[in-house]
Amino acid sequence: MARYTPETGYAEALRRIEACNTYMWQTWQRPCFLDLSDLSLVKLPPDIFQLTTLTTLKVNSNQLATTPPEIGQLTALTTLDLDNNRLTTLPPEISKLTALTTLRLDGNQLATLPPEIGQLTALTTLNLENNQLTTLPAEISKLTALTTLNLHRNTGLGLPVELLGTRKSPREILEAYFRIVGEAGEPLGECKLIVVGRGQAGKTSLIKRLSGRDYDRNEPETHGITIQKLEFNGQRGDVTGRVWDFGGQVVLHSMHEFFLTARSLYLLVLGERDDMLERDAAYWLQLIRSYAGSAPVVVALNKSAGRQRHFDRETLEQTYGPILGWVATECSEPDAGKGGITALRKTLTAALDSDHMESARRKFPKKWHAIKDSLENMTESFLDYDVYAERCRKLGEADPKEQTALAGDLHDLGVALNYSRDPRLRDTTVLRPDWLANGIYAVLRANDLDDNLPPELNVSLASDGVITADSLVRIHQKAEAWTMLRAKDYPADKRDFLLRLMDMFHLSYPLDDEGRQQIVPTLLTPNPPPGTDEPEGTQRARLRYEFQVVPAPLIPWFIARTFSLIPQRMHWRRGAILVYANARARVWTTQDERYVFVTVAGEADDRDELVTMICGTMRDLFAGYRGLQVTEQYEYENEWVPRATLEKFRRLEPDPSPQLDEQRSDGNEGWEADR
Repeated sequence: MARYTPETGYAEALRRIEACNTYMWQTWQRPCFLDLSDLSLVKLPPDIFQLTTLTTLKVNSNQLATTPPEIGQLTALTTLDLDNNRLTTLPPEISKLTALTTLRLDGNQLATLPPEIGQLTALTTLNLENNQLTTLPAEISKLTALTTLNLHRNTGLGLPVELLGTRKSPREILEAYFRIVGEAGEPLGECKLIVVGRGQAGKTSLIKRLSGRDYDRNEPETHGITIQKLEFNGQRGDVTGRVWDFGGQVVLHSMHEFFLTARSLYLLVLGERDDMLERDAAYWLQLIRSYAGSAPVVVALNKSAGRQRHFDRETLEQTYGPILGWVATECSEPDAGKGGITALRKTLTAALDSDHMESARRKFPKKWHAIKDSLENMTESFLDYDVYAERCRKLGEADPKEQTALAGDLHDLGVALNYSRDPRLRDTTVLRPDWLANGIYAVLRANDLDDNLPPELNVSLASDGVITADSLVRIHQKAEAWTMLRAKDYPADKRDFLLRLMDMFHLSYPLDDEGRQQIVPTLLTPNPPPGTDEPEGTQRARLRYEFQVVPAPLIPWFIARTFSLIPQRMHWRRGAILVYANARARVWTTQDERYVFVTVAGEADDRDELVTMICGTMRDLFAGYRGLQVTEQYEYENEWVPRATLEKFRRLEPDPSPQLDEQRSDGNEGWEADR
């Protein structure tokens, strides 16, 4: 129950205003702060407009439908908080508040802003989240001092959620808006539909059935990535889904950071092994959440053959939502209705109609459509950036800033990839997605054997895990024999570029200053080499991290990050030996994908320092996964005990790491320790 009624709140407001006046006259000091929040006010007392020296006014969480013109008399205001009222308009007189630096209007019912808002040139913070804005006045561009502009949850503006994130400046947000306002933009009607799941789950067969093609019992394995289109006819308009079908080999899962993005709908395909359903679902949902935030997911329980498959869906939805549907499918069933294909298409269409996929209907600048179509249909594998810029000029976009913005949009849509935002890739090109994906997939499969390959290529091409620009020649020839790519599409000058990208995404680690030699952890031998047993010693420390499922890229990334501490060849695909001063450690994961173990032995100070370095690196890696659930445990009297328990009973010193505390503070990001 509210503490105040409109009547009692109004009386309390009058009392506070009078107290301000009394304080001013008795002390000869100016009143600078007045809080009238949470008083259930439906109107402002006129007396307030006499406080012309007021600098901060909080009137949030009331029931105001209008702000009277007299607000313009409070010319000393620097902060005005009108959050969570019922405002539908602002008076033009707000323009007189030229000292304002902060204006908060979140949680109202504003459909427009007065043009006069452009006169508030001192504003640094403008919060407009959760209103009903459909247009912005051109004059808002005059607010050049803005450092914070919050427009979230104003779907009528047609701006994608990613654009409104904290990485974008107010200038970038407003420039993007004015590209699409009015007749300048039209609904895009496109999205990325990313299909993920383990190998042999039936992803490719499912896509074929969704597109109306027949099931092929001998469907070959997907070696890299294929991109095709599917049309969906929803109630809110037609949407073209650009379908990305990933190869499911575990060694390739570390590649997904390149391509899993927020502006996408995900189709997770789970195979026929019921004993692996929950673990596989948790693994992939965790991966999606790590790279794509709250992007919606539809789950296909493939190869179901009409069986009910029981598992704890509720917990998965609570932990990894939004999950918009679970559909049992059977690709081998000729009848699309009986095989669940019709139901899956309906579920995907409903997902595209939902508020989760507003980005599929956002407006796109009309003048950019010709450029987008040109790049989407380009036969070239890549364009140097100056060639891309020239193509933009010919097709109607001559502004270099707009060309850069378009490159970013096309990257997010998956039409053409561009990494010029990273300072290490300023000489980058505009890339066809399959060119990049398959070029790097080929590297990650360089050691795979296949009797269908020519004998000279059916060998491990990087048995020691080391690659160079020169070795990419044979690696891409091998991939060509798999019909994954054309080797001639990867000339010498682009091989170095691929290596730099792999380094940037922690898929490899440079062995020299120029980065011409790189170690690729996923290419290492799956078996521990000789001399990599657990270190022994009476004072050794043993700890482990327990996961629901260990993320596949975790250990390869750990090896890349700690490579300087690894003696020559003392690493394998699932672990490594680390040496620091007079201490030695073994770090490894197990086949059951539930634990990462760490054993460290040596002189006490060096041992403790090495433990600290390993734990710090692990926590850095954990922070890259949203919602990752992991428990740090230590061996104590032959039992695995959570660190928190040992600290509580003073068997272990409290962890001084500030980073750990920082990660704990946000339940949606980073490391969620069991403490």
